[in-house]
Amino acid sequence: MSHALAQKSTKVKLVDTTRCIGCRSCQVSCKQWNDLKAEKTELPRPGLGLQNPAKLSSNTFVVVTYHEIPDEKAPGGLRYVSSKRQCMHCDEPACASACPVTALEKTPSGAVVYTGSKCLGCRYCMWACPFGVPTAQWDSLAPEIKKCTWCFDRAAQPAPLERNGQKLTEEERRRFQAAHATPSCVKQCPANALSFGDRDEMLAEARARIARHPDKYVDHIYGEKEAGGTATLYLASVPFEKLGFPNVGFESYPARSAPALSAVPAAVLGVGAALGGTYALHQRRAAVARAEGIRKEVPAKDHHPEFAPAPSRFWTPTNVLLAVLMAVAGVSFVARFALGLGGSTNLSNTWAWGLWIALDVVWIAVAAGAFATAGIIYVFRREDLYSIGRSAVLMGLLSYSFVAATLVADLGLPWHFYQLALQAPKHSAMFEVAWCVALYVTILLLEFLPVPLERLGLGRWMEIWKKWAPVYVVVAVTLFVWLMSRNVAYAAAAFVLFGFMAYAFRPRPGEPSVPIMLAIAAVTLSTMHQSSLGSLFLLMPDKLAAAWWSPILPVYFFLSAVAAGLALVILVQMWQARVFRRELPMKQLASLGKLAFFALLVYEGVRLGDLAFRGRLAAAFAGPKAPLFLVEVVGLGLVPLAMLAFAKVRESPALLGVASFLALGGVVLNRLNAVLFAMDLKGPLPQNDPSPYVPSFVEWGITIGLVSAAIFLFGLGVRYLPVLPKEEAGHRS
Repeated sequence: MSHALAQKSTKVKLVDTTRCIGCRSCQVSCKQWNDLKAEKTELPRPGLGLQNPAKLSSNTFVVVTYHEIPDEKAPGGLRYVSSKRQCMHCDEPACASACPVTALEKTPSGAVVYTGSKCLGCRYCMWACPFGVPTAQWDSLAPEIKKCTWCFDRAAQPAPLERNGQKLTEEERRRFQAAHATPSCVKQCPANALSFGDRDEMLAEARARIARHPDKYVDHIYGEKEAGGTATLYLASVPFEKLGFPNVGFESYPARSAPALSAVPAAVLGVGAALGGTYALHQRRAAVARAEGIRKEVPAKDHHPEFAPAPSRFWTPTNVLLAVLMAVAGVSFVARFALGLGGSTNLSNTWAWGLWIALDVVWIAVAAGAFATAGIIYVFRREDLYSIGRSAVLMGLLSYSFVAATLVADLGLPWHFYQLALQAPKHSAMFEVAWCVALYVTILLLEFLPVPLERLGLGRWMEIWKKWAPVYVVVAVTLFVWLMSRNVAYAAAAFVLFGFMAYAFRPRPGEPSVPIMLAIAAVTLSTMHQSSLGSLFLLMPDKLAAAWWSPILPVYFFLSAVAAGLALVILVQMWQARVFRRELPMKQLASLGKLAFFALLVYEGVRLGDLAFRGRLAAAFAGPKAPLFLVEVVGLGLVPLAMLAFAKVRESPALLGVASFLALGGVVLNRLNAVLFAMDLKGPLPQNDPSPYVPSFVEWGITIGLVSAAIFLFGLGVRYLPVLPKEEAGHRS
């Protein structure tokens, strides 16, 4: 963690619930100082007593909760406890660790502050916070995140030089500054339930109160160690769980994700070097094989067929339907920005993420076939699979491009995207994914560029592509390593390593050009962002069900993406053969099926082995989420794994299609579980009133329309560009 996050707060707020009289002066002063609108008064609900407002929102930063605690010694058998609840200002805040543009930052004084001019509106902070504090302005066309700032702006105001016409001394100005820097709620409290001061001073005072009145307080200072320590401390007369305080453990939430993200720069170097070494080894073996073939006068096999467009009737009923769905997506996009997120979606402070994020997480996973085939064909020299490479790359390019379109719709403030280039967050998985995906899209574009150049007969531009594509790879990977590490040594190492490979793997005179550097970059960057998608959920151990949350989520996500990507490539090849009346390349598909088997075997083995190692396997088969786990792991995991284990299944078009469909469905369900079905969301603080979520028409319209657009454009590309191998007329079915 950064220095600011690793150290304890210098200032803390102590809340003594035994002194709180529930007058709500703190709520009123907070609204006055922050100029917040009033909330609509709600009717009392069971368990909430006189609590109003019921929970935090963009217009309420403080809530006073009321609790009736059974106590035989109290009058009437009940003890009434009030508690002021607001942002905990964690010493290592999950919200700040999540933010990809440092819109949320922990200050050395203790406050976690927000800067709206940086914010993208991704709302990752809302799900990362274990206390349910950040909320969004759902009624705004430019929704910012809102939360208690500890009246940080009060501390920023300088002390006056004079007062009532009298000049102030330096000591008077210092005392004025210290008093004014105190949060408004603390100054307003009439019962002295709130105290503000140095951390050591407040902890000493809290311990002293417990020692003086052990019959009055439980021996627990909530916030001293919770979530790694917070800048808001609590004392109470009853166990804190009876007051609705969550059990968040003593480990900081960023400590769960920081190691994985810190490893990214070194992982780029390691993966790149391993891929380069593998390619060099296979290149050497191929050279030896060619030499042996020449001595034995054995002709070399040519696995590089000629490609050609696959013309067919364009305006089929299916394409007409796809065009209609695309038009619905266009209208939905207009509605999204005309009505705002709150007006066009059913997202809320409980469900800050919904259908669009689920689509992105799924789409990135199933589009992994592009990098998987690139690595298999070029790094591992499986030239017998060369004929499927172009369609896999086109599929990946369209998928990732529309992922970006979905993000534009989902982000609350997408016009702040440039902040990703200006800010340097520490250990933000969202930042890593954003940059890695953006750079990977450019790699996919360069991988596919020879197809339109070939179609247009632009041989000169093809030569330029061959010369400069490796140079771009060196620059892009070096930039990525620099952005992830801000370390000159790491960036220099990436430049030297990838520069050396670009030079060593340059085509020799008379040799065919192999886009090996693009393939190495594709696999390297994909490995990083596929795994970092899993890192997104490392900050949510309190929300994601135990059968899906794991400290090795990055490994889960990468391994499952490889299996899903290969399965989708098989299905796309089968779809192409059916739609364009082509011969089914069963030999290649059977080979892909075998590779998919091993990918699925490793994934399921790691998944189940990790659960067993951590003692969570039996629990995964029990409880309310057990049916989801059974369907995902058994029906859509182990069943297709068993099918793909047999050569006869892999050689049968029907059985291979079924097995691939099931394997793909298992990974899709896994991602949907991670974002939607296996989430246990408690809503905003005090986390006792979660809202339901059903996607709106606009959400469905954009989602279905973008998927339709990807299918539509894929068919367009196959029809008019040399994407598929050229077939003789007699080979058509």
